[in-house]
Amino acid sequence: MDILDAIKSRRSIRSFLPEPVPRGVIREILDAAIWAPSALNTQPWEFTVVGGEVLAGIKQGNIEKLLSGAVIHSPRTAYEGIYRQRRIELAKDLFQLMDIKREDGEKRAAWLQRGYRFFDAPAAIIISVDKSLEGTWSLFDIGTVSQAICLAALEYGLGTCIEDQGVQFPEVIRKHTGLPENKEIVIGIAIGYPDPMFPANTLISRREPLDGITAWLGF
Repeated sequence: MDILDAIKSRRSIRSFLPEPVPRGVIREILDAAIWAPSALNTQPWEFTVVGGEVLAGIKQGNIEKLLSGAVIHSPRTAYEGIYRQRRIELAKDLFQLMDIKREDGEKRAAWLQRGYRFFDAPAAIIISVDKSLEGTWSLFDIGTVSQAICLAALEYGLGTCIEDQGVQFPEVIRKHTGLPENKEIVIGIAIGYPDPMFPANTLISRREPLDGITAWLGF
């Protein structure tokens, strides 16, 4: 696939077919993604790939924590202004596609739970970094490798969704994966074959016009 086509065609997939993703395919994706740039070539990323009973246990544990009202661990900020507006627009577009009305609490709750189940993907990639790297460029580096994973996945007909909901209960992740406390669990990526019949998978999220966010100096 042409690199520009890949960048523009990548979508956040929120429903997957039950077909498992071969371990070898995920390995090839990660083997390509580790060539992503990182600050001073520190390569801070560490991958934990989960599927089968391990992923099922994480999904169940996440839902149990969510329903119990447990504290959610998330670095999200209270978005304001245009950033809040963009977030609201995304939610409106998704809910319209999924026919979820604002007053339909049951459907909204069911939608929320999907994220904590990694959108029912057959596999997930959990990315962590050593806690000694706190305050460095490591989070930027995680962004570059995450994008590389998502683009490489397209070559194999796979879809992905970079999401934090699946890792918002780190104690659940640690219980089922054995990740130690000295590793910061940063983000999860759901990965699998997209369900072509799922309405939300057709969403093309909005983008700001380039001229509105770019300053050209010296040209």
